[in-house]
Amino acid sequence: MDDYVTERHLKLMREKLNAEKIKLWLTPYTLESGERGDVPKELISRYAKDLGLAETEVVELLESLRQHALQKLSERDKFQKEGIATLKMIITACQTEEGLRKQAYTTEIQLSADGSDLRKKVAHKCNLPIDQIKLITCGRVIKDNASLQEQSVKNGSKVMAVRLSVAEAEAHRQQKQASNVAKTREAAELLTSKIDSEEDDFDIQIADQSGKPLQLPLEEKKALTLAMTLHEKGRASLKKKEISQALLLFLEADTEFSKCKAELLNAVDNYAVLCLDIVWCYLCLKNVDQLPDAEWRLEQSEKCFLRSYGANNERLTAVKGGTGSEQAQALFMRLHLLQGVMAFHQHRVKVAAKLLGQAEEELKSLQVDENLITEVMSVGFKEKEARLALRACKGDVQKAVDHIINRRKEKKEMNMKLNQERKEKLRAKKFGKTASGEWLNMHNMDMLVGMGFASGAAAEALKQGNNDVNMALEILQTHPELLDIVDPEDEEWEDVHVTDDMLAQLTALGYELEMGRRSLMKHKGNVEKAVDDLIRSGGFIPPNAPMPGSSRDRDNSNERKEEMEALDSLMSDISRDEEDYLDLTLKEESEILCEYRTMLASLDVS
Repeated sequence: MDDYVTERHLKLMREKLNAEKIKLWLTPYTLESGERGDVPKELISRYAKDLGLAETEVVELLESLRQHALQKLSERDKFQKEGIATLKMIITACQTEEGLRKQAYTTEIQLSADGSDLRKKVAHKCNLPIDQIKLITCGRVIKDNASLQEQSVKNGSKVMAVRLSVAEAEAHRQQKQASNVAKTREAAELLTSKIDSEEDDFDIQIADQSGKPLQLPLEEKKALTLAMTLHEKGRASLKKKEISQALLLFLEADTEFSKCKAELLNAVDNYAVLCLDIVWCYLCLKNVDQLPDAEWRLEQSEKCFLRSYGANNERLTAVKGGTGSEQAQALFMRLHLLQGVMAFHQHRVKVAAKLLGQAEEELKSLQVDENLITEVMSVGFKEKEARLALRACKGDVQKAVDHIINRRKEKKEMNMKLNQERKEKLRAKKFGKTASGEWLNMHNMDMLVGMGFASGAAAEALKQGNNDVNMALEILQTHPELLDIVDPEDEEWEDVHVTDDMLAQLTALGYELEMGRRSLMKHKGNVEKAVDDLIRSGGFIPPNAPMPGSSRDRDNSNERKEEMEALDSLMSDISRDEEDYLDLTLKEESEILCEYRTMLASLDVS
């Protein structure tokens, strides 16, 4: 706290000097030789009285500010004459039993140098392998293969050096963490490439705050999916306390979010939550007071939350029917906590006290009695469900149970709807696209099939008529040859339920069991059509896909296996629950709040 008090006094004194336009680097305060000059006794006495300090303390503080001003002038002069920039480096070290240590110093470098040059200097200073160091300035990771100037690094910029480590017990993982971030990004890019492809192992739905899926153009959906995937992967690392890796993934996500249109980001609160997560990492790394973009990110989060939920959660209440205000409250609580911490480090003590007090009230309203959680869990619900429901219902156990039942019902209905849409999408992909490039409208095709047209003929007519039913009917009437088109043979046979009774009818006619099963699946369980097909084919029905070990299967198996392994790794620790980010135990928030409230109480802010 001694350092904090000194910094606060320096800030107050700097404000007084600026208000009175006193320049300590000029005479009479500084001699031409650069040595300390004279400070009027009257000024010393007045400042001592105004700031409540001893006159000797005022003299020491004035000299510290004078030396700092001369140092800044020297650095600026050197940059103007020689092009050598002075950067303020903050090195975040590993977590130890004593806490998180960090080192601050200045380094000189040409801004024409690449990011890798600066990384080498930092690695040498830290006595660490270069691949364990990542550099961050203004919320962006400094790239190796571009100049510092191209990456907006300026003379006097602050740069944070993150050491890619979690604990000494995980030292063997340090060299892998940098490559892990790159691999995660590659896997996320692979996932986005699957959107709208013929492969449906990973179907992606993006919804607004109410859970309603957003209908987005393909490119925007890909951009937002990549950003959200990197964000969720970062959150998984954050849960494991891998703070450095989480921060790097968050900054990768931030880069992708910046490519999305503003109106798209306004429809979801993901970017606001990402900004909170980034500042949370700064706080965990003990650097919330060092990076200038932390304040900007908190401002962006606040604007988005107010726009999405309203100042009193009125928009969220309208969307959720009055049961979702705890969601916004959890986000606002963390926002106000971080804003309070930021204000404290900016020496805006009264503002910090107000914000931390607000966060404390919000945190109290979110806390839930552990006994009540146990009581709700005894009914058969999960801990997370119980905690969120009790928060939503202000600790009322019966209402919480009803809330969980209703939420489960809502989720089930939403999942059924999404599964049906996915099934329709899969069906459409089997029939292809229209002349205009759109997927076939399966509702319209089912309408034509219901009129008695075969699916093959109906599909072809809709393709030519660009999903227009009336035009498709006209095409079928004027082109009767389309009626002879056979139904596609590559239907999704696995969806057909073949009963033992159906099989018994075919085997009684002398056909092999497997051939009977294939024919029934091909004709969607229609026994009569299955028999006709068996008669025409002489009793042999080929499988609908290459048998294992076929040449086509072997050609793609290795590549397919590698892709699936990458995607499985990407998705393995990402939560599928849209409410997961709200399930805060509040332990860390409580500890931080207590820490800063204690420091505030020790200050004389009168």
